[in-house]
Amino acid sequence: MTGMNKRLRIGHLSTQKSLVGITIIISLSWLVVMCHYDFFQEAYAQIQNQSVQTSIPDLKSPRVAYLTDGRFSDAGWGAFAYNAGQEIISKYGYEVSFLDNVSISNIETTLKSYAVKDYDIIIAQGYEWGDPVIKVAKEYPDIKFVVFTGLVKSENVASIFPKQQEATYLLGALASMLSKNHTIGFVGGDEKYPNLKNIYEGYKQGALHVNSTTKVLVTYLSDWDNETKGKLAALSQIEQGADFILHVADTSGQGVINAAKEKGIYAFGAVSDQNKLAPDTVVTSFVLDPIKAYDSVFNMISMNNFTGTIFTPGLESTKNSTTEDGIIYIAPFYGFQNKIPKDIQAKFIQLSQDIRNKKIIVSE
Repeated sequence: MTGMNKRLRIGHLSTQKSLVGITIIISLSWLVVMCHYDFFQEAYAQIQNQSVQTSIPDLKSPRVAYLTDGRFSDAGWGAFAYNAGQEIISKYGYEVSFLDNVSISNIETTLKSYAVKDYDIIIAQGYEWGDPVIKVAKEYPDIKFVVFTGLVKSENVASIFPKQQEATYLLGALASMLSKNHTIGFVGGDEKYPNLKNIYEGYKQGALHVNSTTKVLVTYLSDWDNETKGKLAALSQIEQGADFILHVADTSGQGVINAAKEKGIYAFGAVSDQNKLAPDTVVTSFVLDPIKAYDSVFNMISMNNFTGTIFTPGLESTKNSTTEDGIIYIAPFYGFQNKIPKDIQAKFIQLSQDIRNKKIIVSE
C-alpha cells in the first residue's frame, strides 16, 4: 500500500469512528430525553388523577329530607311542600326524600330519625318545627337545617319567613272593592301562629285601605284538617253578609271553598293556586312560588357559605320573576278576568306596585 493510500485509509477509518461516536451520543441523548418524558408524563398523570380524586366529594349530590306536618293532598300548604321539593330535584339535581302528615308531638323524634341517616340538608316546613329543629341541630352540627315559615336561627339553622301579608293585603283590597255587601270574611286554621296573624292583618289592612267602612269577619278553627269545620265557619260568615272569603286553613279550607260554591259567593285560595278546586268560585289565590322558595338558602350552600339567617322575602310581580327577590305572587284571574271592572284591575295593579316599591308598608 502506497503512503497516500494508507493515509486515505486511516482518514476514512477516523471519519467512521467519529460518525459512530456522534451516533452513540445522539442515541444516549434521545434515551435520556425519553426517560425524562416518561417521568414527567407519569407525574402529570398522577397529578391529574389526584385532582379528579380531590374533586369527587364536591360532585356528590347532597341528600335532602323534606318534612312537614301538612298533607301533600291538601291542594294548599302541603301541596306547596311537595311541589317545592320537586323543584329542588329538577333545579339543583339534589336527592330529596319526602315525609308529610307528621304529628306535632312527633316532630322532634322525626327530625332525629332523619338526622341519623346522614342527610346533608333537612327542610322542616311549618312554624311548629322551629324549636325542635334548634334542639336537634345542636346534636348534628354537620347537617344544615332549614325551617320554612320559621323565626329561628343558629350556626347550622336558617329560616324563611315569607311576608305573605303583602299578598293578602291585595286580596283584601280586591274583595273590598268588589263586595256588594261591604262585608268580607277570613277563616284561619289556628291563631297561635304568628304568620297566620300577619296574613289576616294584611287582609284587613288592604280591605280598609280602599274602603274604611268594609266589615271584616274572622274565624279561627283550631283545626287544619277538618273540611266540615271549615264549611260551617264559612256558612256562618255568609249568613252575616260576607260575599268574599279568604281561607288559610289547609284541608279545612276546602270546606270554605265548598260553602262559597254552594251559596254562590266568592273565595280566594291560599298558598297554592286553588282555582281548579272551584273555577267559578275561586277568583284568585296568593301563591308561594315553589320554583324560588329555597333559592336564598341553596345559593348559600352552593357558595359554601351557609349561615344562620332568617330570610323574609315578600311579593313578586309574577311567578318565578327573575328580577325580584320575592317568592309570593297572585295567581291569574282566569274566568274572572273579563268580569272584574278594568278600573278595579288597574287599582289592584297599582297597589301591587306600591307594595313592591315600598310605598305601602304592610304591617307585621
